Amino acid sequence: MKRQSILVVDDNEDIRLLLRAILEDEGFDVVDAINGVEAISKFASLKPALIILDLLIGQPDGFSVCNEIRKTSTVPIIVLTSRGEEVDEAMCLAAGADDFITKPVSPRILALRVKTQLRHKVQQQDSEEKLLKSGDLEINLESREFTVKGAVVALTRTEYDLLVLLMVNPKKVLSREQLLQVIGGSIEFSSAHTLDTHASRLRQKVILAGGPKIVHPVRGVGFHF
Repeated sequence: MKRQSILVVDDNEDIRLLLRAILEDEGFDVVDAINGVEAISKFASLKPALIILDLLIGQPDGFSVCNEIRKTSTVPIIVLTSRGEEVDEAMCLAAGADDFITKPVSPRILALRVKTQLRHKVQQQDSEEKLLKSGDLEINLESREFTVKGAVVALTRTEYDLLVLLMVNPKKVLSREQLLQVIGGSIEFSSAHTLDTHASRLRQKVILAGGPKIVHPVRGVGFHF
């Protein structure tokens, strides 16, 4: 199994060596950076699973690095602060950090915090994979529940299968033949004409629930979302 990598950003060599020893002992690969410019560069090229970031690393400082990374990534970031620094949890969270640890670093606490953040990231990804979202529309693929602006809209099996297929192919025109081939074997119709009827009913249900016109017919071809 591939080891997860962690980017450690601190201008203090002793701290970097300590964190490397703790994290490698826990089974992680460690990459370090001594300033903000190096941190941003290594993050872009290596895509680590988590970042441990000291705030006082010169310019750009830890807050700036955190803000820059948050423009493109939700990677977990744990901020390191020293006792006596006028930094509180709210400031760290506002900068985009997920957690913060006060120096001196406890090996046990660091290991627990890192594993907790990585576990939360996996859970978040799993949750996102079970949801299809588009504006005010949301489908829970696990419960097969469809909502418009938070209100549940009842769909037949045909309407649900049709909507899922269209939502995972946004703006792509799917022919009636393609739709019938993918979902026709498990539904209550066998012709393109009946497919048109189900698409119309689905469109009306969404509109009546306050949503947009989402199933667009393409004359002589099929539909797109």
